[in-house]
Amino acid sequence: MMISDKQELRRCVKQMVRRAEVCEALLDFDVLSGEIGVEAMLDTWAHPAATPGEALRRTTAEHTPFEPDAAAMFAALDAMHLPVKDIDRAQEMATEYERPAYMREVLDTMHARCVLVRVPMEKAIHFDDDRLEPLIAADSGLFVPGRYGVDYAGAAQRIADCAQACGARNLLLERFDEQALRYCLLPLCQDNGYALHVQLDSGEEIDSFALMLDEFDGVRALAGTQEALEPHLIDAAVRRTRLLVCLHDPAHISRALGKLGTRFVPYSAQAKQPEQMLGRWLLARESIWQALANAYLPLARSGYALESAAIERDVKTLLSGNLLSLCRMHTL
Repeated sequence: MMISDKQELRRCVKQMVRRAEVCEALLDFDVLSGEIGVEAMLDTWAHPAATPGEALRRTTAEHTPFEPDAAAMFAALDAMHLPVKDIDRAQEMATEYERPAYMREVLDTMHARCVLVRVPMEKAIHFDDDRLEPLIAADSGLFVPGRYGVDYAGAAQRIADCAQACGARNLLLERFDEQALRYCLLPLCQDNGYALHVQLDSGEEIDSFALMLDEFDGVRALAGTQEALEPHLIDAAVRRTRLLVCLHDPAHISRALGKLGTRFVPYSAQAKQPEQMLGRWLLARESIWQALANAYLPLARSGYALESAAIERDVKTLLSGNLLSLCRMHTL
């Protein structure tokens, strides 16, 4: 279908983004035994109290809950058909689920295609739901120097053994460490075909990592940074097709589209709980579709033949295709 006017464009983009499957780059949650349900959701933002209902009443009596995670919690409850206006009843309904069924409900409601779950090396596990992918967090203790320095070869072997034990194809370095990258993680990813995930917290770290990635042919990486530094990271990825940028601020989607096309990830919830991940994604979709619609407008106004099939392709690539290709690629 050809898009003929601004309102039709907005409706088309909105529907496609709201309905699309998504891939999440980082869920920091113990899938086997972490706390789930309404009380756990309240702990992300409400003042502690004896019961979920009491916690909510105390909080809302003091102020309107404008906190982002409050909005995410209410959005998640509503989407899962748990009563927002009766938190105690919502908690009761949530406890009626068996744990695997509850997790499936969260993933189904989120339209999750793939979720990368942070897994400490000492807890390497397989997940029953094939939408969950282990993301091995490289233990910083591996890189503490001993009497003879850092045993990078030994560290690489331990990480590889852990990845093999749980079928992981993705490694996470949570804090930038140039030596660990150069002498352990980048060679390990090059030799084994793992994807590397990194958080870069300064312009210097972005520049340093980009240059190191150039030295290791075939290594694919997903990089995130602080919102203020996202334009810097986008610029670093322009000529580096193996560097996939993960944004958090929808305000930078237009810049990323202009510089990278659809070769980036527009959002990651970075959540501590599955329900928080669901709620954050529900809210993020609203920001994403508006940013995308605004990015399409100059083309539409210029007379470019903008078709709904092309928009659908772009949305699929952005919300799931790019990350799925990165995290599930077995070989270089």
